[in-house]
Amino acid sequence: MRWRNSLFIKIFLWFWIVVVVSMTVATLSFQWLQDDYHRPLQLREQILLQRIAENRQPLKIKKRGLWARLDPGWNIVKFEESQLNDLPHDVAEFYEHAVAEQQSLWGQEDGFMMMGPLVYRDQIYIAVSRYHWRHSLDEGERWLIPFLVVVMVSLMCGVLAWHLTSPIRRLQKAAKKLSAGDFDISELRSNLNRGDELGDLSVEFVEMADSLQRLLQSHRQLLRDVSHELRSPLTRLQIALGIARKKDAGNTLQAEHDRIERASGQVANLVTQILDLAKLQQEGELTTEKLDLVRVFKTWLQDAELELAAKHLTVEWQLESEEMFCHIDAILMQRAFDNVLRNAIRFSPDGGVLTLSLGRSGQQLIFKLCDQGPGVSEDQLEDIFAPFTQADQSRSHAGSGYGGGYGIGLAMVQRILNMHHGDVCARNIADSGLCVEWSLPDRPKPRVTV
Repeated sequence: MRWRNSLFIKIFLWFWIVVVVSMTVATLSFQWLQDDYHRPLQLREQILLQRIAENRQPLKIKKRGLWARLDPGWNIVKFEESQLNDLPHDVAEFYEHAVAEQQSLWGQEDGFMMMGPLVYRDQIYIAVSRYHWRHSLDEGERWLIPFLVVVMVSLMCGVLAWHLTSPIRRLQKAAKKLSAGDFDISELRSNLNRGDELGDLSVEFVEMADSLQRLLQSHRQLLRDVSHELRSPLTRLQIALGIARKKDAGNTLQAEHDRIERASGQVANLVTQILDLAKLQQEGELTTEKLDLVRVFKTWLQDAELELAAKHLTVEWQLESEEMFCHIDAILMQRAFDNVLRNAIRFSPDGGVLTLSLGRSGQQLIFKLCDQGPGVSEDQLEDIFAPFTQADQSRSHAGSGYGGGYGIGLAMVQRILNMHHGDVCARNIADSGLCVEWSLPDRPKPRVTV
């Protein structure tokens, strides 16, 4: 990076130029506002001068004390040429200019506006007023000059601020997309050719995103490959276990065979979940249809009646309406519902209550499933939706009688909800238990791959 492309140099030079230009223009404007200025008196101004001389009481001449006697608007000074030395030097200089140019003048003299002279019967009349801030060319208001300076400086600073913040905003937007799993950061391409620190940062950010994308793809591919490779030995193990059971006619090794079968079943279940999660993470379209969530949730709940009865659990429904329609992929949504429900059953105490609620908030449908289990540590409420993450020991599967999970179920739930443009979160209940909350749009949206 060359020194002239440095962001530091750009900021330094920009502010230096703005300050210098502002000081220069302000100084010139101040001098211009104070400069003496004269021009020939126009006809309408001659008429105005005559009216002022006829209708206004002349001011008493008293050197600089004359200015203390000025009334608002135009005042008239009457004097004879012999009294010129008794006038304030401002009026005297103005009169001398008019005599030198041999015509009546309108102009500014040391900050006072004057018209004249008008000579009548050896009496000289000059109209005097305080600042009018007249423009020297078109008589526009002179306060426009400092106003334009402020506008110009504001525009220059605004351009600088926009020039510096626009690439930062693009970086912020790209970082949000990257955190959501979207590696399409094409909006950063315009930053790459800047040649300054922000351009270098954008280049490194794009390289980081590419590396993360390759790492994530290789990670997913590894999971798929390992899972596929494990299926074959598991199948052979299950076949060998069946043969071993037949040869053990006296059932002398039944306990060992049962232990092997449970272990192989757990591994087979883990492999299946990993493959299911890998499929969900791949790009694909949903097969959605408009369904009544109240009806389908109650139908899916019936599939868990045996587990509910085994722990003597009671189900309470809190419905805002008897019908709530939403566009969903029924197969995927049933898998998400089943994962959340069986988690709640697993960690609920015997004789507990499961509370299921379904309502509406704006354009979102809100589903909540709350149990009376031990809950989850507050610092893990977001982590439980990450793959292969399990809650702390307070919500472990020890002693539950239903076996433990592998930290994949809730990750699948989050992925399925995201594919439906929804979201999922968890929170602890004040007394005891965990509440998992879904939000789903009540109308279909265009498919966005993340």
